[in-house]
Amino acid sequence: MTVQENTTLKAAYAGKVAADLAANTAEQDRIRAEIETLQAQLATLETDHALLESVSAALGDTTRAVPAPRRATKKTAAVAKKAAAKNTADTVAPAKKAGAKKGATKKATTVAAKETAATTGRAKAANTGADQGPALTELIHAHLSSQSEPRTAREIAKALADANPGRNVNDNLVRTTTERLVARSRVDRVKQGSTVYYTAKAEAASAVSEPAEKATAAAS
Repeated sequence: MTVQENTTLKAAYAGKVAADLAANTAEQDRIRAEIETLQAQLATLETDHALLESVSAALGDTTRAVPAPRRATKKTAAVAKKAAAKNTADTVAPAKKAGAKKGATKKATTVAAKETAATTGRAKAANTGADQGPALTELIHAHLSSQSEPRTAREIAKALADANPGRNVNDNLVRTTTERLVARSRVDRVKQGSTVYYTAKAEAASAVSEPAEKATAAAS
C-alpha cells in the first residue's frame, strides 16, 4: 500500500467516524429530550394523583385503596416546575394577544362606524338641496317642450345641470328618467344610428302645468 493510498484510507475512516459521532450525539440529545418530557409528564401525574387522593379522602371514599404515588426526585420536581411555568406562559401569552387584537378590532370598528356616519351625514346634507324643486321628470319634459329640435340625453343633462347647479344630474339618470317619460307617452324617442334623440310630444307640450313652465324658464 502506498503512502497516498494509506492517507486516503485514513481520511475515509476519519470522515465515517466523525459522522458516526455526530449521529450518536444527536441521538443522545433526542433521548434526553424525551426523558425530560416523560419526567415532566410523570411529575404532573403525581401531582394530580395527590390532589385526587385528597379529594377522595374529603368525600369519605374509603371503599377502594388508592396507591400512593412515588416520591418525586428533586430533578423530577424541577422539571415539573419548569414545565408548569412554560404551560402558564403559553396560556397567558395567547390570551393577552387575543385581548389586544380584540381591542384593536373594536377600536377600528368604532372608527369605521364614525366615518360611515359622517359620510352619510354629508351625503344627506348634500342631497337636501338637490332634492328640492320640481321632479326631474318635469324638468326634462319642460326642457324638451321648450326646444325646437330633438335632444340627446347628454344634451338634456348638460342643460339641466347648468340651470340647476345644486342638483344631482348626470347622463345615466337623465336617460333613465327620459325613458320613463317615453313609456308614459309624454316624450317621443327616435334612434339615428347609435344616437338616441328625444322630443316632447305636441299634445303633452300643450298641457304643461304652471310648475313645468317655471321649470322651463329656469332651464332655458
